[in-house]
Amino acid sequence: MTSPEEVLATVRQAMSSGDLESAEIALRDARKRWKKEPEFAVRHANVLVKQGKHAQALKVYRKVMKKSPERLDACIGAAECAIQTGKGKLAEKLYSRGIGLGLSLDDATLGIARSLVIRSQHHLAWEKAILQFKSSGNKSKGLHGLLKEISPQTGISVPSLDQFDTAIIDTNIEGVRRDTLDPRLAENKFAAGSFEAMAGVDRDTLVESGDVASDVLLDVTASGGTSLGIDLSALQEPTQKPPSSQGDISSQVQSNEDNDVTDVVDIDVNGGPRADEDSSGQSAVTQSEVSSTNDDPFDDWPDI
Repeated sequence: MTSPEEVLATVRQAMSSGDLESAEIALRDARKRWKKEPEFAVRHANVLVKQGKHAQALKVYRKVMKKSPERLDACIGAAECAIQTGKGKLAEKLYSRGIGLGLSLDDATLGIARSLVIRSQHHLAWEKAILQFKSSGNKSKGLHGLLKEISPQTGISVPSLDQFDTAIIDTNIEGVRRDTLDPRLAENKFAAGSFEAMAGVDRDTLVESGDVASDVLLDVTASGGTSLGIDLSALQEPTQKPPSSQGDISSQVQSNEDNDVTDVVDIDVNGGPRADEDSSGQSAVTQSEVSSTNDDPFDDWPDI
């Protein structure tokens, strides 16, 4: 006996190949075999809608709603089939019921307004659509399209659509990254003018090996520059070599002393400058003579 999983796999394969007849037959048989399972009935009605058999699909949807009244997809499908078959009053009831099942007010109002349009009640449809359109912040594209459609019949200008934050994200991700490659996934390559190219490093050396010799980057040529044209002459060694022996060092120190000779004068705290003992007699001054020349206010005091 065929299992439900095998039936769904067969239907899925038939739908992908575009064979709606085989999918409809398989789902019809499965709906009769598993009468208490509403999934096969809903899928069967969906295939009937794709085949353009809206009247048959409406019957199937309504049977599902009797057995499983909580199925919102069956309610919406039945309402759309009622619109396609010209049953405006039934569509209005079904959309009103869908609000209690979780249908958004914009979609429900749009369906109700369309059910009024097919009954030639354009002004009433305009009133319901414009009220919900303004209450939702002028952001519903479906209601805005309906207002533009019935504007010639009502003679009322359509308010502008607030397109801020109303972008619709494409949920169909089939074919993504197939025809055109994502540039973020492309392999990184070092083009001319990059830091790696200016440094003279190729991709294999930088990424794969990771070893970059410094002498390769700063290979100084005889002219004082690198292979990249960078002038490093200022970093070269000075032309004057430092002294290498002790004799050279002593001779250099002696020459410095000869060039930088300064006279050192010893200062006496009791008088003026004091000359050395080995200097001439004319400049020598004894300590007593220096002391006598000082104006000491205590010279007349007796010695103790």
